[in-house]
Amino acid sequence: MPNIVLDNGAYTLKVGRGEDDGPRIIPNCISRCKSERRRNFIGDQIEECKDLSGVYYLMPFQKGYLVNWDTQRQVWDYVFGAEVLKINPDDSHLVFTEPVFNFPSIQEALGEIFFEEYAFSSLTCTTTPTLANLHYYTSTNPSPLCTLVVDTGFSFTHVVPYYGDRVVPGGVVRIDVGGKLLTNHLKEVVSYRQLQVMDETHVMNQVKEDVCY
Repeated sequence: MPNIVLDNGAYTLKVGRGEDDGPRIIPNCISRCKSERRRNFIGDQIEECKDLSGVYYLMPFQKGYLVNWDTQRQVWDYVFGAEVLKINPDDSHLVFTEPVFNFPSIQEALGEIFFEEYAFSSLTCTTTPTLANLHYYTSTNPSPLCTLVVDTGFSFTHVVPYYGDRVVPGGVVRIDVGGKLLTNHLKEVVSYRQLQVMDETHVMNQVKEDVCY
């Protein structure tokens, strides 16, 4: 029975089987572009678009939390389906990452969807910093007494302290800085000095990832 790991980020999904060498990275959005107005590009199907200018997104996350369930379902259908993982959920275990400080209502809805709609055999929900600390804690000899994990995502950066393999809840800090803020700042800088690129989020995000450091 395969173990599926799904790191459900606000901007990208990192997904794969437990035995894979590395995850497959898929944009967590549905994209549309001016040149092909009648087609929706789900996840990495955007690579098939010939003209990336004026691409705009339908994203399931807002301000770091999952709010657009219809869009997220379409992305999950694509990921679990024949084009990516090709799995039968009722014969699979799912390890799923959620945001730090996730709302109980969202956690409850996630459980209902994965068990009732997708019918996964089992579900483990955790956070990305916890998995990062678990890997470091179990692979380091001797195991560290304390660990500080800095997790920078699309909307937020979380600083999470661990004592051994346990999180210290009172020490967790959220900073409202992430990849989205940096992309928007780059768009403003370029638009002020050179070209008008405020509507070119996809292109400028690619520029940020390729040449900014």
